[in-house]
Amino acid sequence: MTLFKRHIGRQVAAVGVAVALLVLGLATPAYAVAPTITSVTPSTASDDCEVTIIGTNFQTGPTTDVTFGGVAGTGENVDSSTQMEVTIPSSGGVGDNTPANVVASNGADNSAPFTFTTGPELACPGVPTFLPASGIVGSTVTISGTFNSTVTGVRFNTSSLVTPTNPSTTGATAVVPAGATTGPIHVYTTAGQRTSATNFTVTPVPAPTISSFTPTFGPVGTSVKITGTNFSGTISGASFTTTGVTFNNVTATFVVNSATQITATVPTTATTGTIKVTTPGGTATSATSFTVSKTHPRTVTLSLKKHLRAKGVVSVGDGFTACTASVPVKIQRRVSGNWKSVGSTTTDASGSYSKKIKDKTGKYRAKAPKVALNNGVDVCLGDTSPTRKHTH
Repeated sequence: MTLFKRHIGRQVAAVGVAVALLVLGLATPAYAVAPTITSVTPSTASDDCEVTIIGTNFQTGPTTDVTFGGVAGTGENVDSSTQMEVTIPSSGGVGDNTPANVVASNGADNSAPFTFTTGPELACPGVPTFLPASGIVGSTVTISGTFNSTVTGVRFNTSSLVTPTNPSTTGATAVVPAGATTGPIHVYTTAGQRTSATNFTVTPVPAPTISSFTPTFGPVGTSVKITGTNFSGTISGASFTTTGVTFNNVTATFVVNSATQITATVPTTATTGTIKVTTPGGTATSATSFTVSKTHPRTVTLSLKKHLRAKGVVSVGDGFTACTASVPVKIQRRVSGNWKSVGSTTTDASGSYSKKIKDKTGKYRAKAPKVALNNGVDVCLGDTSPTRKHTH
């Protein structure tokens, strides 16, 4: 062949609409929607080699046909409505700039880019074999064969195209991509494609579940322990693990502690909502929401009066007065190197407190604990007063 193999077809035409003809009251088989093609893989190949056609509305009856510049391909095999394989023709009066076309019964053609190999022709790849025979999404598969030219891509049944590692003329390794299903493995080279004679079985990963999480509320930066199942594991020698955790759809940093526990940190822009855990087996959503709290910083003061009365005020920096009224306050005295509570009281509506305690010399302080209000929506932060010294 001469011009048949020299140039690239780069035209994409419109798809003909299928026509149903009624003859004597019977419908002639026709496409409900005419097929289209979006790509040919590989886009450069030798004649008599197989390629993959990606598109829409492919059918087995009537069979979707593919032509290369008007010359019919052979051995069409429809994998799905969006993928099929075909062997490109070896000869037949094809001129320059000839695209690969998918043709429907009674329809016009639709074309996609394709280049016939120029110069010395490359031999078509041999049938691939692979190990292991099954695996989960994310597992690595070793592919072997006599491919004659370097492996450029791998497809697991109708999955997305995978770029292999360690490619050579006799093999490659490839990771099973998300969305892969049980079926043959398609190996691509610069000469064309070849399909395995047997199926690779995609082993399903069990879906994760979330049974609980603690705490159920907290501000940004809170460490949350999530309990459930199938956060990680091993199937047929291949390991899987959690790939993502979100708080109300905001991505969080996390550590997988075990197959049943994850520790995640509430992310900066998170808002109140459910927690989700994603693994290769799917996504689990918590039954209840994690409440992202608003924090309110507080300050507590302490003064000591003779004979001995502790007085002070609890104030809040952002004006959220619910954090100042009825606040439990502990009065503590330093004893043998430790702080010991010697009295407790609560603030009034204005945030003030006053408590009579035993008159002993020493160092004293007041402490207001962290308190959650409104089911965790608001958190009043704790504070400890400066130390005060009492003498007679």
